[in-house]
Amino acid sequence: MRVENWESKLEQVIEDTKNKPEFKYGKNDCVSFVRDCVEAITGKNVFEKKWKSLKDGKELIKNLKKKDLLDMCLQIAKENNFEEISINKAQRGDVLYYKDEYDWDGTVGVCIGDKTMFNWKKAIMVINNNKCSKCWRIE
Repeated sequence: MRVENWESKLEQVIEDTKNKPEFKYGKNDCVSFVRDCVEAITGKNVFEKKWKSLKDGKELIKNLKKKDLLDMCLQIAKENNFEEISINKAQRGDVLYYKDEYDWDGTVGVCIGDKTMFNWKKAIMVINNNKCSKCWRIE
């Protein structure tokens, strides 16, 4: 269930992320951005694990007995009853997965309308929702 004033709380996380001076694994990366957005929307921290580097993150996924970031996201969604929905039904605050060729072989971001915001190593990126492959309703 979305908390009262979730829209303004989500907007604050988005703005804070845009204004952070540097990308930092575990503090200012794709996973921590989505975790913070989900917490702003639901009031619940759905991922309390710690990592400080790409190597730490990959080791964390391995220790959780997951094959990749998507597999980990599927488990978190299941544990928190976040329903997987059609990409074309994504609404502000939903989480989307985008398959890429970079560090994690994919990334997660947050829907901001007909686009999704991702916090990548090189920059904040905004991609059309229809380019993503998975979507979860955050409630």
